[in-house]
Amino acid sequence: MGVFIIAFSITAIKEMQTCDKYKTGKFYIYNKVNKQRINIERKDSLQIETHENGDITVLNVNWTGACEYELLFNYMTPKEVSKRDDVQKIVGSMGNEPLQIKILSGTDSYYLFEARKEGFQSLRDTVWLAK
Repeated sequence: MGVFIIAFSITAIKEMQTCDKYKTGKFYIYNKVNKQRINIERKDSLQIETHENGDITVLNVNWTGACEYELLFNYMTPKEVSKRDDVQKIVGSMGNEPLQIKILSGTDSYYLFEARKEGFQSLRDTVWLAK
């Protein structure tokens, strides 16, 4: 029994250490739909996404576990973009329900995640650490 507790504790500590490096810093992801790189700056509870076209999306980050967090839409710039019908549909679909992110695995260069939101199909993708 004692060996099991020690092994579980070591695994939990390793998981915490592994995901701590993803809580703050600069990252990027590729939007496969429009083939654009989205730069991400995360400051623990705030995530700022800058798209190649200059649009900025700001999201609140709530860490719910060592390797799990929620993203809640805050706002998007420029305001003209936020008023477009296609953007309104996306923002409207976000509602007050956060996007739930679970980090599945990672390295010093990237992490793999699964994103889930009620009413939507889950998505798995890669976030790269910016060097």
